[in-house]
Amino acid sequence: MAVKNSKSRKQTNSAENKTTAQNNRAAQILFAIFAVILILSMVLSAVTSF
Repeated sequence: MAVKNSKSRKQTNSAENKTTAQNNRAAQILFAIFAVILILSMVLSAVTSF
């Protein structure tokens, strides 16, 4: 019978999860910055038109 090496799998899964979590966090931060810039540009455009 083959013995599964679960320790090495857990380490690779946790490393992949950390990388994925970091990528998701970076994407959320970039999206938030883009949203703030977009909202500020719309507010500035509305203020200058009055």
